[in-house]
Amino acid sequence: MSWLRAIAGAGLWLAIGGAGCEDQRIVIGALARGHDGGVAGAPERPRFEAPTAMAELNSSGREEDPTLTDDLLEIYFMSDRGGNRDIWTSRRAAVGSPWDPPRAVENINLAESIEDTPCVSGDGLRIWFYSRREPEGIWLAERESRDDPWGTPAHVDTLAVEGATVMGPHVDPAGLHVVTGVTPADAETYLAIASRERPEDDWSALAPLAGLDGPGDEGGPFLFDDGKQILFRSSRAGGGDLFWARRASAEATFEEAAPLEEPVNLPGERETDPHLSPDGSVLYFASTRTSVADLYEARRAAP
Repeated sequence: MSWLRAIAGAGLWLAIGGAGCEDQRIVIGALARGHDGGVAGAPERPRFEAPTAMAELNSSGREEDPTLTDDLLEIYFMSDRGGNRDIWTSRRAAVGSPWDPPRAVENINLAESIEDTPCVSGDGLRIWFYSRREPEGIWLAERESRDDPWGTPAHVDTLAVEGATVMGPHVDPAGLHVVTGVTPADAETYLAIASRERPEDDWSALAPLAGLDGPGDEGGPFLFDDGKQILFRSSRAGGGDLFWARRASAEATFEEAAPLEEPVNLPGERETDPHLSPDGSVLYFASTRTSVADLYEARRAAP
């Protein structure tokens, strides 16, 4: 128990188990140990066990961009199984139960458009997504309850960047920061961030996320641990892998990013679109390890 007290004294949140993970001890950012064996205070790169395919959700088509509500009972993702890139959804009765047959999301997908890279809020009442409809960019839909249909989407004007495509938004739990990929017409994708003081305020202008601009393109960001850690997809090591980076505070520059280890990243395959459960115990992502992009989940390896 002295180890747990040391972590608590360092001021970082410790989650013991979590929904469906009562047999695991999970830390959002396991603390690195100092040379004397004590806690150094910096989170270590997370490690995960062998991923399993989310068989009920995958199809012969392409599935990417998983995003879940905080209770992990409702998922949204992109699928082209219907012949177009659309946003699909599914629910389950409990964590560990099978997912219901997926269905295309009503009131969001347009037959003549592309809808992609969804991000649902933890309470399931807001969803941000990319759409190629006019004006192209990030759109937001809301609903009164999770049993209600989504309302008419609205374009998020403040998250537009002139001359660039903005997609892959991730909004933090407080609704005060959004990270996303920005692809200029003549350059590779980079990660950007915008903020606001209150959830009802407009976003600030997107600005490059300092410290994460590598030699390839970056996208699919997932910011966590109060903004001090991030997972994202990068091509800096080849076709595409999941990377992790940390920083001392939400205002600091990120340290050099490091790839997640096997068996999450596999040589010659493309891993992308990370989503971490609120307690840090499960990683959801997309991978081409079965020749087409499918959805996978991987349990966090005990620290």
